[in-house]
Amino acid sequence: MARTLILFGAGPGIGNNVALAFAASGITHIILLSRNTQRLETSDAPLLRTSYPSLKISTLHCDLADLAALPSVLESLSRLTSAADVEVVFFNAARIKPTQDVFGVSVEEMEEDFKTTNLALFLVARHYLPVLTDNAVAAAAAKEKGEGSERRPALLVTNSALPWDPVPQLLSLSLVKAAQKNMVESFARAWEGKGVHIGLVFVEGTVAPENKVLNPKTIAERTVAFWKEGKGLGINIKEE
Repeated sequence: MARTLILFGAGPGIGNNVALAFAASGITHIILLSRNTQRLETSDAPLLRTSYPSLKISTLHCDLADLAALPSVLESLSRLTSAADVEVVFFNAARIKPTQDVFGVSVEEMEEDFKTTNLALFLVARHYLPVLTDNAVAAAAAKEKGEGSERRPALLVTNSALPWDPVPQLLSLSLVKAAQKNMVESFARAWEGKGVHIGLVFVEGTVAPENKVLNPKTIAERTVAFWKEGKGLGINIKEE
């Protein structure tokens, strides 16, 4: 049976490094989703394939702001992997568009950000939390029979420090990240005791390869460690 990671928001930086880190930790099938299908095929998937030749890799176009199309994306995911194989759903989607001042963002842009960061997450969680719950029950039953199971069903979401430290020039992103934090915390409370790890990865600052901690590789490594631990609502990652 495969161990599948579904990665919403694949791409350079955190997305691809998270995929690499999960591939090094027992995941055998990774599904990469992004609006940029060309990059998925020419850059993101080849990076994984070069590092892990035996890894099964699938790619799928997904514009999270297009809520009307999202159900068909979820249907396509069901065709790419058995529900019983889904172990981790990683939601790594956000638009970063700074403005000159707090009123420099339009209502339309805020609506677009809310769709991408919150409404899409709601639809993804509504679809996959029951699936992950079933898989958690199956994993627990396997352990009781002495069959052993390293499966760790999880819904993980990248967030930031913006919910408690908003930036006026990032008003829209600050708003939607605060709402997203609230939503994920609500999911975690509703699903408490059901065997699914629902958690937030708080990336507290600008990510750059030269940073000691806030670089994509370290963020990915700490994310996977958080997943392996299997507990806690969030992990805070920031420069030391």
